[in-house]
Amino acid sequence: MSQQSPIDIRNPIYADFGDGKLKIKWNSDVYGHIHKGDHGMQVLFASDCRQYIELSGKQYHLRQFHFHHPSEHWVDGSQHAMELHVVHQNSHDGSLAVIGIFIDPGKTKDPVHKLLTQIASISFAGSNTKDDYHVSFDPNDFLPKDWKKHYRYEGSLTTPPYSENVSWVVIKDSFEVNETELSELLEIFESEARFPEPLNRRYILSTFKEDDKPKGKK
Repeated sequence: MSQQSPIDIRNPIYADFGDGKLKIKWNSDVYGHIHKGDHGMQVLFASDCRQYIELSGKQYHLRQFHFHHPSEHWVDGSQHAMELHVVHQNSHDGSLAVIGIFIDPGKTKDPVHKLLTQIASISFAGSNTKDDYHVSFDPNDFLPKDWKKHYRYEGSLTTPPYSENVSWVVIKDSFEVNETELSELLEIFESEARFPEPLNRRYILSTFKEDDKPKGKK
């Protein structure tokens, strides 16, 4: 297998994707349920044609998201505190598109996102098997303001079976949360983070030029 994920993002190539630009069509009030599986807490969604993204002209529907602490993707050799993976699937061929969003402690005074505190409450309650903890939220709340600046590459799932049918979008800017409150939640989301895999003959593309690239966070 030569197209594995995650990777250490280095030396991206600027590309104008034209009609193939990322389009996010998430509506507010998305309904899902919280589940604790083998790879940590997940929020799962029933198939809903109204919740989708378009990538390179192809449509993928929202299926689930989950967190990793620390981040699985690295940028120039540095990790972020957490990473959110928003998983989408094409209904025709089963291929996947995942949006990776870094989460870091910041200077914001805003409280930790209510979904994180909901997940924390369920974890502290000791639930590890039930699927009936329903949540309603707006996934757009997790998007950094300038989400159109991102990296793209072809890769795989980061957990077994490591299938290589995944188009990755990793957003440049982090979603920042209150530093004090986040520190109390990190161990809840700590799960095995796969070490960066070799890039091999792949290219990493970016929607912004190199001088716009942020400094990594350790």
